[in-house]
Amino acid sequence: MRTLLVSVVAIVAIIGCGKKDKDKGPDTKPEAKTVAPTTCPPGNAIGSDGACTPVVTAEKVAAVAQEQSRLDDLGKMIDKADVIAATVQLVDGLRQLDAWKQLSAASAKFKAVDDVAQVLADGVKQLQTFRAGLGDASAKLGDLKGTLDKMLHDTGAAQQLADVRKQVSDQIRAALQPLEAQTIDLVNKVIVPLTAQLDNVSDLVIGGCAMAKVSGANDKLKEMCATAKDVFARATIYLADLKTKPAELFTGVSSNIEKQLDTLLDAGAKKLIDEAQSKITDALKLPAAGSGSGSGSGSAH
Repeated sequence: MRTLLVSVVAIVAIIGCGKKDKDKGPDTKPEAKTVAPTTCPPGNAIGSDGACTPVVTAEKVAAVAQEQSRLDDLGKMIDKADVIAATVQLVDGLRQLDAWKQLSAASAKFKAVDDVAQVLADGVKQLQTFRAGLGDASAKLGDLKGTLDKMLHDTGAAQQLADVRKQVSDQIRAALQPLEAQTIDLVNKVIVPLTAQLDNVSDLVIGGCAMAKVSGANDKLKEMCATAKDVFARATIYLADLKTKPAELFTGVSSNIEKQLDTLLDAGAKKLIDEAQSKITDALKLPAAGSGSGSGSGSAH
């Protein structure tokens, strides 16, 4: 009897297994797997879901070109910084004259012009450094524009979005990181000290020229003093117009690029932009980007 029971159990188990195999059926298909495309339409990249995703448009390419143009425009303004260099030449020339040396020896306030002369000279060098930095940043944005334009028209093998994002982010860092440091240096070493010192040294030079004339100035001193008022006036106007432009340009350019290329920037690039804007805003105590601040022209007197 026990042998019969074991045989029945075995038969039931075999029938059950056969039923399961039959339930699966010969036509059961394996679960389909998503295959990433090897090509995508121009301007697309393969996203994390394996599908082609639009990431570059003509508007994005044009936006980068516009920001590059803004850098070039400020560069043209910096090219006119010879009005600052003219004050350096004037002060250096005056300090070599015996009549001015006598004034400096007689009054400590005129001797102070020597210290300001160094501030002016350092300012001219810093402006030249910033001008070179603008040119370099503009060239790198030009490279970025070329990268995006190629993607917009490329019909070749599809790129991974992660790879595109890394390339674009690296190019943004290369363009903006050096310019951030140069902008802060320009504010701290040129705009702030010159704004504070230019009027003072102008008054000292013009006042010293008046005193020297009374005491019998030679022709060389008279010639140089005749130009002093105009030289310092032009430098003051230029500095007032320049005052907030470099900082506002950086915050404006970086903000627009971050907005236009949002999906193409990694977290590191976005953090760099945000932190740089904060540092530059603090340096000149500017309103935050997007708050409707003006150009600052004529705000310094």
